[in-house]
Amino acid sequence: MECLCSLRKSLRQCVAIALLALTPAAARESPRPIKLAVFDLELDDFSAGGPIAGESAVETARLQRMTTLVRDLLSRSDLFEVVGVNTSANPMVAEHWLRKCNGCDADAARDLGADMSFVGFFRKISVMEQYLELRIRDARTGQLVHVSQTDLRGETDESWSRALRFLIRYELVEPELRRREH
Repeated sequence: MECLCSLRKSLRQCVAIALLALTPAAARESPRPIKLAVFDLELDDFSAGGPIAGESAVETARLQRMTTLVRDLLSRSDLFEVVGVNTSANPMVAEHWLRKCNGCDADAARDLGADMSFVGFFRKISVMEQYLELRIRDARTGQLVHVSQTDLRGETDESWSRALRFLIRYELVEPELRRREH
């Protein structure tokens, strides 16, 4: 009886080894998460009087909530390891000016030990008409590797979070998961 159990165990081990050998190495190993420096979301205000008045306390608070949402969504995807950006010495990070610095976000991300940088901004045309753009750059080369954008209506937490969830899910996470499956 012991001999039969030992034979079954050996047979199961052989089958497992054979299946493992038939599975391509890429499929057996899940790629490590990409270290992503997710910088605070920014507001580019083109509305009447917006550039003069500056960012309101309500807008600043909303940007902070949306930044937290983005970091959470990207972390939960298991594709990214979100790198903290609070220690960045780059003045463009502190001034929330990364959307207009011609790729300096890649340098800031590299200095933080990240593989890539994430910059997102809302462009406000009016209270009702806005635009969201997300950009990801390779921290080594500075090359833009992903851009996604959408229009949205209404300046509310609901409209902003819907736009963010949509772009992150359908333009970033799901395409990357499909790419990794093949």
